[in-house]
Amino acid sequence: MWTRFRHGGSFNHYIVCMILLDLILILLSGGFVSWLVSNWSKTVGRIIALLTVIIDFIITVIIWVCHAPDINLLGKGPWILNFNHQWIPQLGVSFHLALDGLSLVMIALTLFVGALSIVASWKEIKEKTGFFHFNTLWLLAGIIGVFLSMDLFLFYLFWELMLVPMFFILAIWGYENRKYASIKFFLFTQISGLLMLLAILGMYFIHGNATGTYT
Repeated sequence: MWTRFRHGGSFNHYIVCMILLDLILILLSGGFVSWLVSNWSKTVGRIIALLTVIIDFIITVIIWVCHAPDINLLGKGPWILNFNHQWIPQLGVSFHLALDGLSLVMIALTLFVGALSIVASWKEIKEKTGFFHFNTLWLLAGIIGVFLSMDLFLFYLFWELMLVPMFFILAIWGYENRKYASIKFFLFTQISGLLMLLAILGMYFIHGNATGTYT
């Protein structure tokens, strides 16, 4: 069920199989914990948010170092890591995450910028800091999910997950006309998301009718 496209190495087998999912779960759980703790201490909440992103970044660097011979920055060659689990087999939907050299670079850059954004907001965000870090970390989780998704339905879910925190960040902590900008952002992204969903469903049924396999 779980596959690794590289033999050898010193990672524990369980960690190797689950590492891609862990990258996402760490951010999701860290965002929730940061939100809760911020009700008690804003500083501790900020530290938890920053450490969560740093932990994810360190894991990404470890993957890079351990799989350096297999990394192709053009995205060619076999997957560095591959996580595939049947999710909704009746519809041919799987929870499929895979990592290549290009997505590894994009994830590293995302986490680096995410850490910088938390540091930059340390003194700037003074109200609802816990909710801000919750949205920031869930936004990062959605972006990483988009980079890793190999199933179109899963890609769509992570895409929508990414847009929701962006809406709240813009609506609550934006500058002048933030309410107007957030409503405009919501309308444009949801309309485009609906078009994307229709395109995915179209490919799903066209492929199913042509091959007899709905996936």
